[in-house]
Amino acid sequence: MNNPRQITTLRAAAVISSTIIGVGILSFPRYMTEAGNSSAPLVALCGVLLSFISYWLLASLCQRFPQETLFVFSRRLIGRPLAAIFTVVIMLLFIVLTGLTVRQFGDVATTVLYKKTPIEATIFLMLLISLLSSRRNVVKFSYIHFFYLPLITGSILVTILLSLKNVDILNLQPVLMPPSFQFWKGVREATYLFQSSFVIVLLIPFMEKPGHAVRAGAWAIFLSGAIYVLIVIASVGIFGAEETKLLIYPTLEMARSAAFGEGFLERLDAIFIIIWVISVYTTIYTTYYISAYLLHKLLRFRDQRMASTILLPVVFILAMLPSNVFESYRWALHLGNAGMMLMFGYPLLLWTVYLLRRHKKKVTS
Repeated sequence: MNNPRQITTLRAAAVISSTIIGVGILSFPRYMTEAGNSSAPLVALCGVLLSFISYWLLASLCQRFPQETLFVFSRRLIGRPLAAIFTVVIMLLFIVLTGLTVRQFGDVATTVLYKKTPIEATIFLMLLISLLSSRRNVVKFSYIHFFYLPLITGSILVTILLSLKNVDILNLQPVLMPPSFQFWKGVREATYLFQSSFVIVLLIPFMEKPGHAVRAGAWAIFLSGAIYVLIVIASVGIFGAEETKLLIYPTLEMARSAAFGEGFLERLDAIFIIIWVISVYTTIYTTYYISAYLLHKLLRFRDQRMASTILLPVVFILAMLPSNVFESYRWALHLGNAGMMLMFGYPLLLWTVYLLRRHKKKVTS
């Protein structure tokens, strides 16, 4: 393509938003309720704000190097060996994240949708679709996300709005609770769903206006964050805090309570689960794409096609390692902790070196 800068700010926002809305949407209200009881919406809101701070650190740094990805300009800031180590760690993080995400998808799909289908087949098919999609370049990658986002957000918002009529306001009181260790633990866990906004580092060199990277992320994080907060409000408002803690997939139960008209569209949960499958695909597509992109840079392939093929058996084996659904969620929480430290710590390190070098340059001149 003659002009590599073809990704608009809106399309970059669509990539980030459709990536954030994914597999965790079904169980998200349960984790927030365990952390904050009836204050669960406040826990989720604080998680969204913390996620934006983390994203701002990363995106505002990348905006200063609009021609390059993070993995290129980091070599100049901290040296090639240290930058390579961080690149490998980030790549491993996203490979494992892809494996655990597709495993969680397989657990839900074989429980709710395809009860007689082996989980191995479900996981393999999702990975095969992600592999074939990952062979496209970054611009086409952004178009795919842009195409699916209205379908995902529109359907989920309609389901939430129809569910809100069943909300009992008393279930949402008290709204505030004294901040405790459990509260902040819930805030930290809420940020795990937003870690894939890291994809902006791949998009900036192809954006028409790289200076709008923070704006794109703000639109995406607050749109998807509003959806997550509304889902928590609807779930806790309908079932109450104690019952929400007992539901494995409270969002799915919320969708089952939604109906439109008498005898017309009474099973919105069926439509919701179809949209959920699409939203999981866009999430896995992004984490798989980032993993393949980093592998092709490390191994110096011409593009990410060969790297995406190599990744398939690796991710499949990782997805099959957890023995049950509880173990896969426990592993996902541990990975989220590691990812949060990396997503905060690495941009902070690069920012520190960048500011020190700029200060030294000013003093010298």
